[in-house]
Amino acid sequence: MRGPLPGAEFERGVPPLGLDEITSRPTVLKCMGRSYSAARADGAIVIQDVTDITHPLPLGRAEQCSGALWSVHTPRGLLAGRTDGMLHAIAALREVTWPPRDPGPQGGQGHGADDAAATRC
Repeated sequence: MRGPLPGAEFERGVPPLGLDEITSRPTVLKCMGRSYSAARADGAIVIQDVTDITHPLPLGRAEQCSGALWSVHTPRGLLAGRTDGMLHAIAALREVTWPPRDPGPQGGQGHGADDAAATRC
């Protein structure tokens, strides 16, 4: 994923949660069968997988890039995508963090595993 999903539709009357709406108080969201926490800290949005509350897994950060867009980065600094929506940020981080279930030609490394792909906004 490299930005908003083409053709993505949302329920009528229910706008998607924007990254600029996240506060320092953690917001918990359910996405793709898992639970995630997002909170603003030091000018960025810190995103964690909190499905197992005894072992939260840091997924990355979203930092304002330009206008309404935010750059979403893994804990290692790799660019996972640019978006303005919380669920798109989570989906981008999950895609980069978790290897595909079918190893296929990538050898189970997942998308974005190449450090050369790291870029900044």
